[in-house]
This record gives sequence, C-alpha cells and structure tokens, in this order.
Amino acid sequence: MPLVCYLFGRDYRGRASIDRNPYAPSKATLKSTAPIGGDSADVWRDGKWLVMDVDAALPHRCVKCNAPAETPMKRQTLYWHHPAIYLLLLFWIVIYVIVAAIARKTLKLEVGLCAEHRRARRRALTIGLIGLFGSIAAGLGLTWFNRPGPALLVGLVAFLGFVIYLMVKTRILYAKKIDADEARIGGCGEEFLSSLPSYRG
Repeated sequence: MPLVCYLFGRDYRGRASIDRNPYAPSKATLKSTAPIGGDSADVWRDGKWLVMDVDAALPHRCVKCNAPAETPMKRQTLYWHHPAIYLLLLFWIVIYVIVAAIARKTLKLEVGLCAEHRRARRRALTIGLIGLFGSIAAGLGLTWFNRPGPALLVGLVAFLGFVIYLMVKTRILYAKKIDADEARIGGCGEEFLSSLPSYRG
C-alpha cells in the first residue's frame, strides 16, 4: 500500500503526497556565485596590465567598464613576437614578415564587451572604413583634375590617418607578451582591472 500511494502521489488518506521525489534533478543553480579573485584565480592585475594563464578564460564582464558582457562574447586572437624582430624592418620588410610569422605566439580569447562599448566599437569601425574609402576616392578625384602630386599626398596622409584611427579605436585588447605559461595583455579598463586580484609573480 505505501508503495502504491508513493507511485500515484497520494498518502493513505487520499491527499496529494508532499514527499519529494528523491530521483528528481536538483534545482540548485549551477552558476558559481563566487567572486573573481582568491587564491585559485588564474586572471590577475599587475598595474595597468592583465596577466593570465594561457589556458584561462576571462570573466563574463566588459573588459572596459566591468559591466555585464553581452553574449556571445567577442572572439579575438592576439599575436606577439619578441620586439627585437622589428629590427628586420631596417633590412627588408619581406624578411620581417616571414620571421615574424614563424616566431610569433598566439592567444585565442573570448572577450566580454557591454552593449555600450560594442556600439562604440561598431561606430568607430564604420567611421574608419568610410574614411579609408573616402581618402582613396579623394585621391582619385584630385588625380582626375590633373593634380597627381597633391592627390597622392592628400590620399596617402588621409589613408594612413584612418588606418591609425581604426587600429586605436577598434582594438579591444593587445598582447604585451605571450610565453608558454602566461600572457600579459593591455587595453583593459580601470574598472575591470580593479575587480581582479593582484599579481604575485
């Protein structure tokens, strides 16, 4: 009789049983509520730099203002090589490109951005691309009016200016150093860095 009552969810008096099903899945949340930081953290702050294990994941917060990040996170690949390799530019850019491609180290990340900083980055990307194509059009337009010298100068200056604008305004994070175990990264906002534990070396 007790087994029959349990199976049909009734007690001996016909009322619905209030006993919990021991086989029901737990309703406890699987999301950790522990704050970032502590002895087991693998993401730290060292001054203005973010230091992290190369196989670590960044918290789901905006790396600029520490607000909750929009999903999906922005995938970014960072590249780094030893600064001495830049000396090869003094000889031949092709040599530099080949050596840098061989010697560089990479780090793939999922980077968090809030809605506001995503919009700002898209706006900067739009402005930069319009400026790039506009500078090319301006240079060609001046050339059409038989002014090739000023056209090349204006077009080149404007083009380089918008390239720098895109590099500065659309870049999220950049690598200061990447080795076999850790990466040192720049570009994070003060609010985000303040939420991380201090790097102990």
